[in-house]
Order: sequence, then C-alpha cells, then structure tokens
Amino acid sequence: MLRYKTEKQNTTKLLKEKAELELKVLKSQLNPHFLFNTLNNIYSLSIINSEKTSESISRLSEILDYVLYKGQNKTVNISDEISIIDDYIELEKLRYDERLKIFKTQKLNSENKIPPLLYLSLVENSFKHGAGKSAGNIEINIEIETDENQSVFRIKNTYSETLKSERESLGLNNIEEQLKIFYENQFEFNVSEVGNWFEVEIITPAKE
Repeated sequence: MLRYKTEKQNTTKLLKEKAELELKVLKSQLNPHFLFNTLNNIYSLSIINSEKTSESISRLSEILDYVLYKGQNKTVNISDEISIIDDYIELEKLRYDERLKIFKTQKLNSENKIPPLLYLSLVENSFKHGAGKSAGNIEINIEIETDENQSVFRIKNTYSETLKSERESLGLNNIEEQLKIFYENQFEFNVSEVGNWFEVEIITPAKE
C-alpha cells in the first residue's frame, strides 16, 4: 500500500511538472517578427527625429520586461495584461495609417487572474492574420469583462482575404492547449467567422 501510494504521488508530480513545462513552451511562442518589425519602426522614427521615438522605446521595454519576467509567472492580474496590450497596440499602430481602427472596451468588476500572455497572444494573432494581410480598411474590436465568477475576453477583426479556420495556422491551437493545461475543462473557447469578421472568445473562471 505504501509503495502504491508513493508511486501514485510520483506519477502525479511528474504529470504536474510535464504540464508546467508544456505551458512554459507554449507561452514562449510570442511572434518574434513583432520585435524585429518594432525595432525597424523605431529606427525609422529615430532617423527623422520623431517625438515618438522615446515613447516607442519605453513601450517596447515594458513589453519585453513583461514577457521575460511576468511571463514566467503562473498567473498575472488581467489589468497588467491589459496594460501590455495597450503598449502592443500603440507599437503596432506605427506600421499602419488611418486604415486601422481599434476599439477596446473593458469592465473590470473583479481583479481576476489569467495565465500571462493569454490575451496578448490573441491580440497579436489578430494583427498578424487580420491587419497584416489586408490592404483595405482594418478594424479590430476588443472586449474585456470580469466579475467575481468569470473573465470574458472577445476579439474580432475584419479581413479581406479568404481566411481558413485552421487553428494551427492561426496560432489558436497553441492558445487552446494553454487553456486545457491550465483550466482542464473549465473554460470556453469559441472561434467563429461571420461575413468578413473573424472572432475569438475566451471565458475562464475567476479563481485560479
């Protein structure tokens, strides 16, 4: 009985360590092209002595600090994730002109937590496969709402090309795997296409 109990404990420990390792790998897959594009944009700003240069460097610094340090935590406050999303959006705006319209609404009635980079990855995904592949007008809508029971994140973007709903190609498979590892089956992950809108919704429990 004691040997059985010990083996069971060891198995449980190994499974937990495996899940934590998988989660770290998944979280590390933030698109490196964003970094290179941003550095090129900042370089262009510096050449023309733009007032946005120092602000852009500061925003990029905040994002890198978040990814390298808070990104290694098990959870972060949703308000912290939103702050980094704001920095990310402002840096991405450097690549686009008035074609890009972004609307973000948030109702944080409770300071809930999520795995770090969860929402940021979806925002990045929306730019990469929506704004980044459209030559016309682009619109991205972001909604975030929390209460004592759950956290809801919705993001949708317009697109002009035929977009295949293959989660692997959109990075959504990565995000769903994170959710499974962290929340097991206690979450909702919905992906839909209506007209020229592509939408992703995540609903997670408020408690860790």
